[in-house]
Amino acid sequence: MILTTLQLEEFRSYRRLGIDLPAAGLRIFGQNAGGKTSLLEAVYLLATMRSPRASSERETIHWESGVELGLPPYARVAARIRHNRHETDIEVVLTVDEERGGALRKRVKLDGRPRRAIDAVGALKVVLFTPDDLNLILGSPSVRRRYLDITLSQIDSTYLQALGQYGRLLEQRNSLLKELGGRRPRDERAIEDQMAYWDAEIVTRGAYLLAQRLRYVHEVDRIAAEEFQGLARTDDRLGLRYSTTVTLPDALRERVVESTLADAQAFVARALESDLHRLRPDELRRGVTLVGPHRDDLHFLLGGHELSAYGSRGQQRLAVVATKLAELRQVVATTGERPVLLLDDVLSELDPEHQERLLAALGSAGCQILITATDRVLLDQPALAALPLVEARRGTLVWVEGEGAASASEPE
Repeated sequence: MILTTLQLEEFRSYRRLGIDLPAAGLRIFGQNAGGKTSLLEAVYLLATMRSPRASSERETIHWESGVELGLPPYARVAARIRHNRHETDIEVVLTVDEERGGALRKRVKLDGRPRRAIDAVGALKVVLFTPDDLNLILGSPSVRRRYLDITLSQIDSTYLQALGQYGRLLEQRNSLLKELGGRRPRDERAIEDQMAYWDAEIVTRGAYLLAQRLRYVHEVDRIAAEEFQGLARTDDRLGLRYSTTVTLPDALRERVVESTLADAQAFVARALESDLHRLRPDELRRGVTLVGPHRDDLHFLLGGHELSAYGSRGQQRLAVVATKLAELRQVVATTGERPVLLLDDVLSELDPEHQERLLAALGSAGCQILITATDRVLLDQPALAALPLVEARRGTLVWVEGEGAASASEPE
């Protein structure tokens, strides 16, 4: 999978940008706030339909957007993707709807035709490496669940649909639990009758999510251990362990990861259904769903010990890099497509020896690479020599080495 062109309008510091991207990729350097990260953010947005760093995508719209033309603020990101000898055009337009109190609207097109955002996820596949990846180990469980959800959504459209449905069902079920839990006296038969539908719906979607997460982590655990050994050159094994609130003994976990997906989903569904029934009194008292993939976690272990508590910062950083390399390999194995690799100032976090090992691993993957650094010297490495070099200067790109074509308007 190759990104051949990229266009930005009113996105972050870029008023207008059009660039033809070499098949090998691009090295991008420049000062902080120069626009390096914004380029990778735009590509990530096209792949996942969300920004990796903005709390609100309204932040990605240039602050003067639309002023000159008397239009509502907007941002546009578009690209052409080549994969399997076919080309796909993808476009995302973000618009501030001033008639709806400044609500943000997102319009998506694939090959010029309007599509739902959910249908465009995965048209472009990416793997993103950033210094913030350390939060996978040090952050909250929600950070790790979000990582699994984004990764799996790129390779499994059914997962993404189930995820959206599960979130809506969870809100409705929690509302019903609050309503029923507040009734006195309680009619147990009536409660069970009302909960039956919501339990069945949430079990179906939740079981799919949990089965796919367990199967993914099972595969990535093995690959990440190999990648970590190659990076760290240590006998201590990196392990990934999925922790679930659903009652799944080890023997049942093994059946989930070794069976067909349909059987795995059925195994998990029975366990989740049983737990929901068992926890009904507690859920009614608290007004919240206490079991399911929305409460699960992913643990990183080194030599059997929690990396978040006992690992050094260097070990933690290598662990997340190894996990991202494992993600890359699993995306290729699952989809048959090589994702675009986005590396945002990652080399500055590693010593020269580990920089070399990481670049060697990336080079062997045969993927297009977009890599940034504040210090140009970090990009002057033999493993990156085939990538043209550009400098990002707030709102513009300047070609320094290699052939290419770029145009951008200066910010006013």
